Amino acid sequence: MTAASITDPLSYAAALLDAVGADRDQVPAEIALQCLYAAELLERAGARPRPTALLDGDPRASLRTAMGALAALAEDVFTHSPVLDAARTARHALRRLG
Repeated sequence: MTAASITDPLSYAAALLDAVGADRDQVPAEIALQCLYAAELLERAGARPRPTALLDGDPRASLRTAMGALAALAEDVFTHSPVLDAARTARHALRRLG
């Protein structure tokens, strides 16, 4: 976990979701679009992601870490509609990615 993930988990999660969505070598298009959509929802909720690479080049680990960052959010932030929708979309993408 980096300092950025601790100080701004919303932006960290969005950055990881964006990285997964951009990985056209390992991630099928439909799943990539789900990740990009989830990142966009987080940006609407206030995330300010910075470009980041996949964790160890692994989209699954990156998705799991993004979901962990979302779980670390305060309850009132997590239950905000765009954040909750992003978490659901990320969960669905992870399930489909395997």
